[in-house]
Amino acid sequence: MKHNLICCAIAFALVPAALHAEQVQDNKIEQEQPWQLSLGLDYSRNGHNNSHHLADRNLSANASIRYNLNSDTYFTAEVSGLHRYDGKQGDYWNDIWLTAKKKNVWNPTKNIDMSIGSRVLIPISDTSQKTDLNTAIRGDITFSLSLDDLLKNLQLSDSVRLQKNFHKYTTAGHQLLEEYRVSNVLSVDYYKNKWFFSINFVTSTSWDYRGTSHSPKLTHAEEIGYQFHDNFSAAVGMTNSATYYDPDRGPNPLNTLFDLKDPTYYITLNYNY
Repeated sequence: MKHNLICCAIAFALVPAALHAEQVQDNKIEQEQPWQLSLGLDYSRNGHNNSHHLADRNLSANASIRYNLNSDTYFTAEVSGLHRYDGKQGDYWNDIWLTAKKKNVWNPTKNIDMSIGSRVLIPISDTSQKTDLNTAIRGDITFSLSLDDLLKNLQLSDSVRLQKNFHKYTTAGHQLLEEYRVSNVLSVDYYKNKWFFSINFVTSTSWDYRGTSHSPKLTHAEEIGYQFHDNFSAAVGMTNSATYYDPDRGPNPLNTLFDLKDPTYYITLNYNY
């Protein structure tokens, strides 16, 4: 029997520019003052015409407050929301994330840095309310490799993440809820003058409260941006995802992973103060 899995605790991760926003916090903000504010505005859509029944257009905004304890440790609180133009139209809040991160935990060589982080979710989204999500926690370990010897400002990083959801119930109607999710984020970043480029590959696997594992998911994202000012940047990008499973269950969705109609295209504006 096939079970549907609700990934309610990662609703914010479904926003196209989420990976970008998280990397902005990690890579672009240097400690110049204890408190910092970051504001973002994103518009996203897929390749279908506006009148198509599969059209998906969204306008989202996010704000995060960051406190730098020192040059290696910081805390952030992030809130965001979006307006949907298609499907279930309207205005929606995303869940709030509280984050703590420490860099330079271990430096085995001058080019390698290990950092650790944790996140706690405050459920305010429509999905979290409907599934009675109390909270979620996520821990991650990230290794970053500077490739300056090969090409200046080129960086490769890999992050392993484990998320645990805490629901009031194990199911929502006849749908099983997600308890655990393990994911791996592989990123390549490059900065040249005021231009920046980023490629991300995310693989994830989840388990419900009965211990049943669900088909892994693969997501890719590519982005190019420009730093207009010390505080202001803009970027455009695309992202797409697919769940891979036994081909006997139907057409392999990996065939459409790089289809130009299925991806979500986005433009994002970011201001850091």
